[in-house]
Amino acid sequence: MTDPHLVPAQFRRIHRPNHNVARIVVIVVLAAFTGLLIALVGGPYDLEDGNWLQSPAQMTLPADILYRVSVGLAASGYQSGNSDTFSAHQLQQTAIALYERAALGPQKSAKASCRLGIIYAKSGYRDHARAMFEQAIQRDGENTKLYSLLTRLYADESVEELSLLKRVALLDEQERWLATMTRADLYERVGQEGRAEQLRTRWQDRQMVFSGIVGVLMAFYAVMGLVGVVILAMVVISWLAGRQRSTSPWRKPWDLVDVAEALVVLLLLLVCVSVAAAALREIVGTVLASEMTDAILMAVGYLFCGVCTIALIVYRIGRRRRVWELLGLKWHRLAACIGQGIVGFGVVVALLAIALSVLGQLGIERIVPLAPKAPLEVFLATRNPLTFAVYFLLVGIAAPVIEELIFRGFVYPGLRRMMTVPAAALASALVFASVHIAVPVGGLLAITLVGVVLAYLYERSGSLIAPMITHAMYNSFIFLLLAAYALI
Repeated sequence: MTDPHLVPAQFRRIHRPNHNVARIVVIVVLAAFTGLLIALVGGPYDLEDGNWLQSPAQMTLPADILYRVSVGLAASGYQSGNSDTFSAHQLQQTAIALYERAALGPQKSAKASCRLGIIYAKSGYRDHARAMFEQAIQRDGENTKLYSLLTRLYADESVEELSLLKRVALLDEQERWLATMTRADLYERVGQEGRAEQLRTRWQDRQMVFSGIVGVLMAFYAVMGLVGVVILAMVVISWLAGRQRSTSPWRKPWDLVDVAEALVVLLLLLVCVSVAAAALREIVGTVLASEMTDAILMAVGYLFCGVCTIALIVYRIGRRRRVWELLGLKWHRLAACIGQGIVGFGVVVALLAIALSVLGQLGIERIVPLAPKAPLEVFLATRNPLTFAVYFLLVGIAAPVIEELIFRGFVYPGLRRMMTVPAAALASALVFASVHIAVPVGGLLAITLVGVVLAYLYERSGSLIAPMITHAMYNSFIFLLLAAYALI
């Protein structure tokens, strides 16, 4: 049977070395220019500040989720012993430990210090709360007024009610759930118990809904992880038994020069679009500034970069009727490919869980498989459901299609011309992760593992449908969790 990845002779392209030399020179020049732009203006890869390794949202998000779930469980009357792993008490203690790690660690997150100050004060430790708020002021001078208000609210025994009420709007700068909680405490402090109780009831109801959503997502995540463990075990056993099929190199009509060219162009476009978007925001100022405007700018910029890169790829492949089939868009055995994609998500979950466990035992930075710093901060500040719909179309649908066409449909086959399956899968995954350099280091490891699974799915299925399904499920799971966090 003919290998589906082999290309008939009439579709192969004859490369001319002299043309390749000229293209290599152009690629090197473009790469140098891109590096210069990154060094000068940063764009989406601003490495000037060491804090790029971990954004404030990345540092507090896991603890926030655990704390909110603990409140939801307690409010719902869920009965369990304090020593149980998933008891409200145990989850809250774990959340506090994560806050303390972020607030007292090398980076000393102001956001985590703020959270800890509130929790300490609600537990009766006013001096500890004051110390945390003072630390937050030192680390985040831009929000000094907010932290000063929290100091007066939670750490000062005597304070004028009017001075608190005048600054209540500052509390809305926090996430919705935290803003509601602090406003309830403020109204209780100034003697408006009825309003405080109303806000607190609304806050607890929202946390019950949030904990329910998180519970459903985590249950699905756990089931898929178990499926993934079984599939991984089967793959390992098959490999040890020598039953893995041997695969010959792919003979696609493009090579490493074409791959390098597409990647350099993609990176250059990403930097240029980021700079252009920032300049546009400065020009329009507050006139057109809104959550929806930011979402549209992000979507248009991403789609522009992706479509231009794919257009270059199609041009390099040549004007052939089978161009999309050569890139992996094959619709044969569609149901089987969808099933492989779903199972592939389970394998991703299992691999992330195993890596998390191993790194935890070694004391290495834990994996945070979340969004890049800038989009994550934008997501968590968004309160408009329509804006989230735009983001979901971008992250959950457009990104899997565009990125799979580029990285698995084009980059991976280019590497498979001269590499074995494991080597090409790992190399393409590292390239895939490097484009996401704006995420934390642990997140880069997570993206690399995901990239390896996606490449393996393409290798086994011969179609991009399977990795697209896995990619979409991975992005959608994270996105739904972020949406629940921001909107509820």
